[in-house]
Formats: sequence, structure tokens, C-alpha cells
Amino acid sequence: MSASGPDPITPAPIAPDRRVLVQLITLQAQGGPSERALYSSIEWGADALARRLLSRQYRSRILLRGSQATVDGLVDALAAATADPQVQAVDLLLHPHGTSRRLLLADRPIEAAGLAAVLQRALSLDQRRRLRVALSTACYGMSHNDSWLRIGFAVAVGARRIYADGLTSVAVMLRAWSGGQSLRVAVERANTADRLHQQDRLAAAYYRRTGRPAEAAAVDSTRVVDGAGGMVIGTDPATWRPSSLPA
Repeated sequence: MSASGPDPITPAPIAPDRRVLVQLITLQAQGGPSERALYSSIEWGADALARRLLSRQYRSRILLRGSQATVDGLVDALAAATADPQVQAVDLLLHPHGTSRRLLLADRPIEAAGLAAVLQRALSLDQRRRLRVALSTACYGMSHNDSWLRIGFAVAVGARRIYADGLTSVAVMLRAWSGGQSLRVAVERANTADRLHQQDRLAAAYYRRTGRPAEAAAVDSTRVVDGAGGMVIGTDPATWRPSSLPA
């Protein structure tokens, strides 16, 4: 006990068997033949990294890939995970293409705000209170963050503009998060993993070489955290969220 009164009670961390990870991967449907080969490799790597670094930290991982990575597929997966009374936290790991305010899922592009509206209709308030982290590697993911927070996620992470440094950043970020670092620290480590920004420079050079100067100027993989970035993998989202969510 402190001199001023009882010590504050620190909420007990939630165990891995009370956490579920939903992972959506859809990249190779877009682009030309050479880009599709690259995106196929990235898809495989995203799946493998999550399986290797996060599988012990969650009760289950719901993987949406290829034809499953649709708007309805995502809604159904989040609905199923949050409907389980034994689950206290549901995290979302996203690997789609993105543009400003928009996500490109396997079946169609959708405005982030429109997806938020679909999820608000599909999930009850109790289900939405179990949503915790939305971590995206989509281009322009930062512009989607406010929509994830509006749905009910306690924290959202997304890139400022075109995301190109996944080769050096994603493993660093997931390893730090899995190891008990706060999400904000995990993102800071990802942002400094390539201190010389070589991956971004290579992407910008590729766009210039292929006659796309606007894309070259827009490469910026820096990730931004909005919301409760201080939470760790054992944090109960109920201890971080506002008392009410928009209906």
C-alpha cells in the first residue's frame, strides 16, 4: 500500500486461449504477371511469419486467403471470433492492397468507412468490445485507421502512403509484439528496421523505371499508431476502450 492509499489494481493479462487472430491476405489478384509473382511470394511470407511468430500467442488463427479474403469473408470471420464467449480479444492482421481511404479485397474495392459501416451492422456492441488491434500492411493504411477505431478496435496501425519495406519491417514488428512489447514500441522498431530506407528507395526507383513518377513520389512505409498504442499482447481491450462505442 502506498502512503496515499491502496495501490492501483493492475488488470490480469488475458491468456493466449482467450485471444483469436484473424489474418486476411489478398495481393496477387492485382498487377501484371511479374508483380503477381512478387505478390504471391509476399502472401506466402505473411502466412508463414504469422504462423511462426504468433501461433503460440493465440487460441486460433482464422486465415482468409485467395477467394476467402472477401468483404463477407472478413465480416463472417470477425463475427464468429467475437461471438465466442470464451474469447476476450480479437486481433486483425491485414495484407491487402490499399489506396487512400480504400481497401482492395478479393471480391471488390471498398471504402474503409463503408467497411466500418458493414461491420457495425453485423456485430453487436458486445462483439465490437472484443475487437482489439487492427494492424495493416496495406498502402495508405493510415487513412484507414479512423475507420477501424470507429468499428471498435482499440488501436489501429497503418502506413502513411505506399508500403514497400515489409521485407525488413514485418518480422521485426510481429516478433516484438509477440515478445510482450507494446504495440507502439513494436511499430517504432519496425519503422527503424531499415534506417536508410533502402526498401522504399528501391520501390521508388522501380516506379520511376516503369514510368510511374506519381507512385515513386508517394512511397513512404512509415507506420502510424492511432488509439491505445500502449497495450501489449496480454492486454484486455476492455481496460483501454472508451465507455461507449458508436451504435
